[in-house]
Amino acid sequence: MKEKRDKSPERKCILSGDVMDKDLMIRFVLSPENLLTPDLAAKLPGRGVWIKTDRSLIEEAIDKKTILKAVARSLKTQVTPQMLPEALLVLLENLLKKRVLDRLGIEQRAGHVVTGFDKIKAALGKKSKPVYLFQANDAGEDGRKKIKFSVQGYTDTPVAECDIFTRDDLSSALGRDNAVHVLLLKGAALGKLEADLSRLNGIAGLVEE
Repeated sequence: MKEKRDKSPERKCILSGDVMDKDLMIRFVLSPENLLTPDLAAKLPGRGVWIKTDRSLIEEAIDKKTILKAVARSLKTQVTPQMLPEALLVLLENLLKKRVLDRLGIEQRAGHVVTGFDKIKAALGKKSKPVYLFQANDAGEDGRKKIKFSVQGYTDTPVAECDIFTRDDLSSALGRDNAVHVLLLKGAALGKLEADLSRLNGIAGLVEE
């Protein structure tokens, strides 16, 4: 079940011209070292630019160097190729993955996370409401289908699922061995998590056009 997320102010993407909810975009600022720096929390000082999380859009802008022109135009300053981070998309994907995994760790400490097939079934049996299912992408397909079917049987609303992380990713974030199936329960702060997952999917190229 998805809880409503308050809509954040909108910003204009400097590459596409689209106006969007800023929580679904990425802000960039020029660092004191004059490097174009991702500001995922949108809290760094200075004037920033906003870019939508569309992998193909950013790839094309990097290849054609239009990203440099767009930043220069928006910030009214000269921007050179040396000011753009190397492997920008890899950097963004890794930063967003860390944000999502850090949020999972926070929700676990708040008591909103259950891991493991048996514990998930036990929690559902106690009428705990499922809201988001994370499954390791290197887990067995049969096990993943089984737990998904089981979780969905406890609610009339489709439960969102994420399979972008490996078992090592999930295990490290939660401080547990072999975390393959991870269920987020009602009570979790879903708004920021869903926004970060949306941004991550866009940067990873997992959003269907």
